[in-house]
Amino acid sequence: MKDRFLQKKPGMNKLFNVILVFSFLTACSSLASPFSCSTVTPPFQTQIPFTTSPLSPTVSREEAPFNIGWDDRSLFRQNLTQSGQSFLAGLPHASIYHIAIRINNPPTGLNGLMDVRYINDEQVNLTEVDFAIFPEILGGNILVSGATVDDQNVTITHQAGLMRIPLLSPLQPDDSVIIHLEFEVAIPERGGDYYYGIFGYNDGILSLAHVMPTVLVYNEQGWNNQTPDLDGDPLFSDASFYLVSVDAPADLVLVASGSEVTRSKTTGRQRILYANGPARDFYLAAGADLRKQSQTAGEVTINSYTLSGMDPSSLQTLDYAKSSITDFSNRYTPYPYTEFDIVPITTSAGGVEFPGLTSISRHVYPDQHFLEVVVVHEVAHQWFYNMVGNATQSQPWLDESMAEFLTWQFFLDHYGVQEAQSYRAEMQSSWDLLNEELIPVGLPVSGYTSEGYSAIVYGRGPLFILALRDTMGTISFDRFLRDYSLHFQWAIATTSDFKNMAEQDCGCDLSSLFNAWIYP
Repeated sequence: MKDRFLQKKPGMNKLFNVILVFSFLTACSSLASPFSCSTVTPPFQTQIPFTTSPLSPTVSREEAPFNIGWDDRSLFRQNLTQSGQSFLAGLPHASIYHIAIRINNPPTGLNGLMDVRYINDEQVNLTEVDFAIFPEILGGNILVSGATVDDQNVTITHQAGLMRIPLLSPLQPDDSVIIHLEFEVAIPERGGDYYYGIFGYNDGILSLAHVMPTVLVYNEQGWNNQTPDLDGDPLFSDASFYLVSVDAPADLVLVASGSEVTRSKTTGRQRILYANGPARDFYLAAGADLRKQSQTAGEVTINSYTLSGMDPSSLQTLDYAKSSITDFSNRYTPYPYTEFDIVPITTSAGGVEFPGLTSISRHVYPDQHFLEVVVVHEVAHQWFYNMVGNATQSQPWLDESMAEFLTWQFFLDHYGVQEAQSYRAEMQSSWDLLNEELIPVGLPVSGYTSEGYSAIVYGRGPLFILALRDTMGTISFDRFLRDYSLHFQWAIATTSDFKNMAEQDCGCDLSSLFNAWIYP
């Protein structure tokens, strides 16, 4: 998910800049960094306690999105391309979020209301619905109150980063419940202290990563409700639909997942309704000094937001995003949204992906080569993380190693064999940091040290995919990735799914290759 940013030392040549990509994609390095890289979970006792007292409402319950029917997906049409329109008739069991948030001035806190319709898509009865509540493990605080299930009060239970909503009676397969929550969030004013600083208000830029309660995934292991290891992506979620009303100070330029549906203004305030979906998350960034430049790629409008003095870099990010979106759409499955946004934030990560959007460290922009690598890597996550989901904590290679492989593929497609070989050499250099130790690629995040996670998942992992390509042959391999992208679109794929589909496409047994590279 992240491209870790490190301060470039004097005298580093361009080749070493590429090597740095792989050493800081997700883990701190011994090289100098301008930010703290600590990702230690804050002590539980420092968090705002839960309460049973309702919070002050932020909007009238008669206003959007709460006056929109659960089965009305018409507002999502403008967020989807013509080919993406078909998704509105699919995903009948997807969760639907109706959310309103009010951001304070200054933006160091917010209040929110949420209604979510959750449908049991499993083959067993469920007695609870589990939510991620990540502000409290990302350096901020969250208070949740007023919880109801189908208008009946319930008592919340919680531990760090996790909230359990008990159901009044077992929820049978295909049945649904409406869960109502009210929440208040304290937003930290520092960068890099927790999870690369992607949640906070820093240097005039607001970055609201994982700010709202989000339903976790239920699968054969039950609810995936472990406290996440923050070397890897914390959120594992199903594809859902989000209608989010944002009430914010009028001077802020808002950049959000999805498309703007309506906008209104009052004295000193603005309210924007966003439609986002299908998607695995909703993200919002904001800043008073953000300026937008745009390009189009077919039906897709690419927006690059910049700060003062960054305009030339912005034009380059537009080109990088346009080229990679076009390339991956042709190779795999079409990009589904009518927008893709790029926004600079203050973070110790190089870049962080979200549905239809990526945030980029403002410190990456001066290095054009590295900026290209970061943008292409994050665009690749639109296919492997968002469209094709995976268990980000237990099988991180399925999106991170894949995003690195797609970056190699982009260099091959756009710059030729020599540049692709150079990029392969840098993946090798990352693995070399561990002296080519044969650590399996398929471990969970918690199975690695920070340095090992970076070197294996971002170095050895894409090298495995290249070895798979060599074994299958280019034609069979390319067909496999296209089939895999289409078959698991908006679903969740596993390592076994990946292996089985590859074997089907090549008509071969790949067990020895997977045993050598992937499995413990």
